[in-house]
Amino acid sequence: MIENIKNDINTTLFSIRRMGKTGLIKHVFHLLKREKDIECIYIDIYATQSLQEFTNELASSILNTFPESKTIGKKFMGFLKGLNTTISYDQFTGTPEVGFAFSQARQNDYSLKEIFAFLDKQKKQVVVAIDEFQQIVNYPEKNTEALLRTIIQQLKNVKFIFSGSQKHLLFEMFNSAKRPFFSSTSPLHLDPISRQEYAKFISSIFAKGKRSIDDEAIAFILDWTCGHTYYTQALCNRVYSQSEGKITLLNVLVACDSILQEQENIYYQYRNLLTLSQWRLLGAIAHEEMVSQPTGSQFVSRYNLGNPASVLRALDALINKEMVFKETDEKGNLYRVYDCFLMRWLGR
Repeated sequence: MIENIKNDINTTLFSIRRMGKTGLIKHVFHLLKREKDIECIYIDIYATQSLQEFTNELASSILNTFPESKTIGKKFMGFLKGLNTTISYDQFTGTPEVGFAFSQARQNDYSLKEIFAFLDKQKKQVVVAIDEFQQIVNYPEKNTEALLRTIIQQLKNVKFIFSGSQKHLLFEMFNSAKRPFFSSTSPLHLDPISRQEYAKFISSIFAKGKRSIDDEAIAFILDWTCGHTYYTQALCNRVYSQSEGKITLLNVLVACDSILQEQENIYYQYRNLLTLSQWRLLGAIAHEEMVSQPTGSQFVSRYNLGNPASVLRALDALINKEMVFKETDEKGNLYRVYDCFLMRWLGR
């Protein structure tokens, strides 16, 4: 990512949820801030519902990055006053929040262009990370992708990191020749940390807390969580808090059981939100852990899932609800339950 930024290349960062995208971006920003000629802005647009909300979030993020005490912050505050904005302050955090009042769509387009132009005029290079970038496809404004692409193409001093967890949407945005962002960035997929490196790291963290954890226990943790960053962290945290001294596989199993018991009421609610065919398919995928042919006769008959057409409909629904995710390797498509703890609970 740092090489891309220094070589004037925009990056698209793909991964499933909770794999560590945001942590990685902020770590990159931490390293870049050591260099006095680069400024970094992070914006999460997951909660935005329109282009105007995107503009509000962008302006707020810039103001939070460059407070009035900084020269750039003073300039940006003065710049905002010329764009008919209101600035309020969060009652809990005290952070500034910018709001634009537009009567016409072209006013929003103009303000967005001007904000990016302001960043482009700064003496330092600016890096903007837009998290959950696929959210823009849900905006009511149908020209959002084209507008942003047009603006970004004209910038010389601003580089971008686009990241998101809905891989199929991001992939379509950046890899379809029919879309404005086609082939405009360097793709980067965030895979799980290698088992060997993760095992060393887990062992070292426990050692810092004057606890030792044996290799069998660590291997089970990485198997049980599929090496997924969030679930590995959550399980290790539970094991650490419940155990002292020498930690064995038994301590890990006790921690696993306590996590699943805590989540059980939530998981039962999922059943009420899914159709029977969706729930049964989810359970079948959980039992297998990974499925390559969900409409195959052996899989369908083994779990009594009905006909392939109904399985395909249920699968599409589970993917859209982000209960199941699809990944692709050299062998083809693979399907897994998104929530690793839910997968283990269903597997029981």
